[in-house]
Amino acid sequence: MTRSALGLLALAALLAAACGPGANAANRPLPTYAGHATELFDDALEPMAVGLDLEQTSSPRSDPLLRERTQVGDATLRVRVSTVTSKEEDSGLKYLIGLVALEKLAGPYPPSEEFTVVVDRRSPAIGILKSFEGRLVGKTFIAFVRTFVRPDGDHEVHFHLAPDTKPVLVAVKEATAKAN
Repeated sequence: MTRSALGLLALAALLAAACGPGANAANRPLPTYAGHATELFDDALEPMAVGLDLEQTSSPRSDPLLRERTQVGDATLRVRVSTVTSKEEDSGLKYLIGLVALEKLAGPYPPSEEFTVVVDRRSPAIGILKSFEGRLVGKTFIAFVRTFVRPDGDHEVHFHLAPDTKPVLVAVKEATAKAN
């Protein structure tokens, strides 16, 4: 291969990696982020996922939202937090959470191995991120992700992070089996 061909190949690989979770979005129609989708992929981080022991009255196996997230999401993954970055913008504080996919559990459209999700001031996870920001790096979660189209035509990924526990894993496997 010539040097210029290698350069073009490297550039193409970089562009594909930069696209992240929406990289395969052009191959399919994407929904808008509205209605019930905002409940399923609510940009939330469950308190139990960070060790906050709140009273839980139901098990993950009986959670209809977990089942639906698994069945309609682009992917359900075990992920590890690699970075948490905060930045102040005109619209307020925003966090960028770098995630590394450890294992694909379900879904036809997984993101790239490393991807980033955004938490802004409207997100239910903003309080947890303010409290646990530095302590999240290295933690593992079960991530439910889906790519949506924005009004400007660009893509955005929304998510829900659950505890990386055996009961959640069992519920995801059962939801996957029911979908087939």
